[in-house]
Amino acid sequence: MVDMVTDASIEEDDRDRAQSYVVFRLGGEGYALEVMRVQEVLDMQALTEVPGGPKYLLGVINLRGHVVPVYDLRTPFGLIKEQKPTRAPCVLIVESGAENAAQITGLLVDRVSDVLEIPPEEIQPSPRLGLGKATPFVRGLIRHQDAFLLVLDVDRVFSTLGSLNGEGV
Repeated sequence: MVDMVTDASIEEDDRDRAQSYVVFRLGGEGYALEVMRVQEVLDMQALTEVPGGPKYLLGVINLRGHVVPVYDLRTPFGLIKEQKPTRAPCVLIVESGAENAAQITGLLVDRVSDVLEIPPEEIQPSPRLGLGKATPFVRGLIRHQDAFLLVLDVDRVFSTLGSLNGEGV
């Protein structure tokens, strides 16, 4: 009887350690982002373009009275833009930056497909090469079904986008 209690507490500990990830598609690839960084998922809405902004800044949206920039990760990731998407894209509203200077930002994605619970030991380190321009933004890989999901390092994405702002990428 004692063994069953121990096994149950071990399972609870594993569940407590597992982290939730939002799974989304972008340019045919699967990506994962920590749920705690995603505030909400919105259907694509009208954007206000920002004249003179970088190529990857699609524009801004009004989110309950706040101006939120929306970025297209296809450009910094080196992905080509779909001419005729099969479904309307969505916007992940993501918290970026340090806790004391957190910013709300939108990321345009093809679709959000799932939320997964992944134990930390199932996240494999990302290879140094082979992921194209997305390599510096990926902090690990998750085996999911018959493929891998690229786990994004959202802070690195936004620090890189910030440093590219002046370069007109």
